[in-house]
Amino acid sequence: MQLDRLALKDFRGFTALDLQPHPRFNVLWGENASGKTNLLEAIFWLATLRPIRARLRELVRFEQPAASAEGWINQDGLIHHLAVETQGGERIAKREGKRVDVADYFGALAVILFTPEDVLIIRGPPADRRRLLDRAIFTRRPAYLSDVIHFKRALDARNRLLKEGAADAHLEAFEISLAAYSARLVAARQAYVEALAPRFQVAFSAIMGEEIEATLRYRPSLEAEAPAAFEAAWREDRPRDRQRGFTQRGPQLDDLSLRVQDRPARAFASQGQQRALILALKIAEIDLLQALARRPVLLLDDVSSELDPRRSARLFDFLAAFEGQVFITTTDRAFIPITSDAQSWRLSHGEVRHSGG
Repeated sequence: MQLDRLALKDFRGFTALDLQPHPRFNVLWGENASGKTNLLEAIFWLATLRPIRARLRELVRFEQPAASAEGWINQDGLIHHLAVETQGGERIAKREGKRVDVADYFGALAVILFTPEDVLIIRGPPADRRRLLDRAIFTRRPAYLSDVIHFKRALDARNRLLKEGAADAHLEAFEISLAAYSARLVAARQAYVEALAPRFQVAFSAIMGEEIEATLRYRPSLEAEAPAAFEAAWREDRPRDRQRGFTQRGPQLDDLSLRVQDRPARAFASQGQQRALILALKIAEIDLLQALARRPVLLLDDVSSELDPRRSARLFDFLAAFEGQVFITTTDRAFIPITSDAQSWRLSHGEVRHSGG
């Protein structure tokens, strides 16, 4: 798949933009605060319906009522039209010109994003790693989003009932639904990590260029797989959960375990190893998607500044072999050693100009 055309209106610093990207490499360069990351965010928003790092209201250009992004996506010659708009904090999604629910929107455009902030995921809270994992599964299988949404609704309902002191019978009714979706989430996460892990190990070794072993495992907070096992655990936990006012075990507390040389990466990995871990995760995710004949669009935000020359060279070797569409930002075009099959775009104060290959 590739993005043939991107149109923005009042999105962040862009008054209006109509861009026809190159099918392979698009180098977005300019000074800091010139709009490079905003352009990547527009593509990410179009693909996922979520901003990278902001609330919906913050996507709207100053003193304007609404912001919108439209994309025309080419899938083997079949053109899909996606559009998303936000106004007053509300979001409207359209596919092929018709307003659709979230579940019917996805599938036309898959993206994988790498930003300098991703490195913080290694040392950050488990919620960050769960978000990374769920987003990767969703990119591979858009229907997964429905399970996540239903799980969160059921979890919120149980937590509300715990705080209200609801009767056991009332709690049990909601726990049946919560257990069903919990089992589905855990199964999807475990299966994805098992498929990702060997690819991740290969990618990490290639990036580091050393005999350093990295491992990836899914670590559940509750050892349960079948819905009945979740129900039994919450029945046992109910007195303590009532005291705390929330559900203390379940997929909402699971973690993605990353280890280097059999030591927790969160505590012991060097900065260079942390960057390599994140990059290996992204490369493994790409590899796994391509194994399913789904080639995503890559969005790389200032990634060259986060890697030393050797690892940066390994990244660009990987990108040269990747046959899909890439958008990559930098403060200086000379930092990106891609000259063929590419197009450069100079960004300045919300304006985008073609600046050669």
